[in-house]
Amino acid sequence: MEPPYEPFTWRQTKPGRWERDVDEVEQFYTTLAKRFQGSGRVFFALTAHVSFSIATDSISKTSEGRVLNALRIAWLRLRYDHPTIASWVEYNHDAKKCHKVYETFCDEGESTWLKNTFQVISNCQFGQEWCNSNAPVPKLPTLFLVKRAPADDHFQADLVLRSHHDIIDGIGSLHLLNNLFKYASEALDRPKMFRIPDFRDEWKNLSPPLKTAASIPDLDIPEQDATLKGILDRNASLLEEAEIAQIPHQSGPTVPGCHKRVSLTLSKEQTQRLLAASKKLDASITHVYHAAIAIIVRDLQTRQPKERRVRYISYSPINERGQCRQPYNTPEHAASVYHSVSGQSLAIDLMVPALGDSDPTIEEKKSEFAETVKHVKDYYITMRDDKEHIRLVPSYWSLSTPPYPPGTEDPPVPPPNHAPSASIASLGVIETILSPTHGRFELDDPWVTGDELGTGLGLYLGTFRGRMSLSAAYNDAWHDESEAKEFVTKCNSLVLEML
Repeated sequence: MEPPYEPFTWRQTKPGRWERDVDEVEQFYTTLAKRFQGSGRVFFALTAHVSFSIATDSISKTSEGRVLNALRIAWLRLRYDHPTIASWVEYNHDAKKCHKVYETFCDEGESTWLKNTFQVISNCQFGQEWCNSNAPVPKLPTLFLVKRAPADDHFQADLVLRSHHDIIDGIGSLHLLNNLFKYASEALDRPKMFRIPDFRDEWKNLSPPLKTAASIPDLDIPEQDATLKGILDRNASLLEEAEIAQIPHQSGPTVPGCHKRVSLTLSKEQTQRLLAASKKLDASITHVYHAAIAIIVRDLQTRQPKERRVRYISYSPINERGQCRQPYNTPEHAASVYHSVSGQSLAIDLMVPALGDSDPTIEEKKSEFAETVKHVKDYYITMRDDKEHIRLVPSYWSLSTPPYPPGTEDPPVPPPNHAPSASIASLGVIETILSPTHGRFELDDPWVTGDELGTGLGLYLGTFRGRMSLSAAYNDAWHDESEAKEFVTKCNSLVLEML
C-alpha cells in the first residue's frame, strides 16, 4: 500500500478499538450531518426497506418467534462479516479531523448490541408509514422490524435499515439485506448447523473507503488539473447563460421538517410495455424518466407574456463498485460508501410557452420528448465512458463539501436553497442484488432513500419482481404529500403517454 492510502488503514488505537481516516465521500456526508445537527435531523440518513412474508402454520412448524430469532442471529452474523455496520464517525479535536471508529463487543457482549440495533415495532403499521413518521437515526446502523397484521397464516413485516450515510450507501444496503436474508433462511432451516464465528478477528473484515478500494491517487494540485478545471468552468457557465428552472416550494420555513416518501408502482404488464417502448427509442427506462422529470420541471415554471427558454440542471449518481478491486467490488464489502456523482452537470434547455399559448399537439410533444430523451441518453453515455471520472471523484466530493464545524455546539442550520430542482437515482433491476426468495422468506417492495432535508425532490427508480416503482423523497417543511404525489404521477403519465 502506497503512502496516499496509509491514513485509511484500520489501526488499533487501544485494546478493542480501531480507527482510520475518512475519505472525501465519507467526509461529505459527515459534514452535512454535522451542519444540520441543530435541526435535530440527519441529512441524507439512509433508509433501506424491504417487506417479507413467511408461512407460520403448523405444517411448516414455523412460529413468529422462530422467525424473529433467525433474523436476529443473521444480523449478528452480519456484524462479523461486515463489522463496519457497528462503526461510526467522530471528530478528533486533537487531530482536527474526522475518524471512522469501530469497537469490539464490551463486557455486556453481543446482547446489548443486538438489543440496541435490532428493534421490533409492533404497531401494525406499514414500513413506509413508519418511515414517514420521523423515524429515528441511531448512532449505529439499526434494523427496525415493523410488524404487520398476519394474513393467511403468514407472518408479515417490513424490515427497515436506518443508518448514517457515511457508513453505507443505497446499493450497499441492498447487498446487506440480501446477505441478511440468506443467513436468516439458513438459521431458520438448519439451526443446529448455523454457527456464529468467534468475535476476535472480525476487525479484519472492516471496509476501507472508496479511495483505497478503487486505488484512486491524490491530485497533486487539483486546481491545476486541466480536465477538472474544464468541467468546473463548464458547470459554472451553465448557471450563468440561462434562467434555471426550479421547483416551486412553500416559503417561510427556514429549518427542515420531516423527510417523507411517496411512491407509484406499475403492473408487470405496464412495466413490460414500457421496457419495449424504451427499446424502440434505443434508451433505458432511466433515460426516459430523467427526460420526463426535466419536462415536468419546465411545466411547473410560471408562464409570462412572452415565450422563454429555461434550463433544467441535474446530475447522475454513479455506483462505483465496478471500479473497485477485489474483494471490494463484491457483496463482501456491502457496508461501504462506494459511489459518486457525475462531475459534469446535465443541462437541458426547454421552452416555456407564453401566457395564452395553446397547448402543443401530441406530435409536437412526442418530438420534444424524443429529443430530450436523446439528450439525456447522450449525457449518461458520456458519463459511462469517461475514463477520467474515477480519478477525479475525490476532488468532486471535496469541492462539494463545506468546512466541517469543529466546535462542540450545534452550528446554525444552513438556510434553505430557494432554487431547488429534482434529481433521479436509478437502482436498476433490484433482484440482481436482492433475491426475491430466500428459502421460505418471500421478499417484496425493496427501496432506499437518503433523508431529504432540502427544498428539492429526490426521485428513485427501481424494478423488482417485474414491476417498476417510481418514488420521490421530499421534506414536509417545503412540500406536502399531494405535491410530491402529483409530481411523480405527472412524470409517469407523461412517460406512458409519450411511449
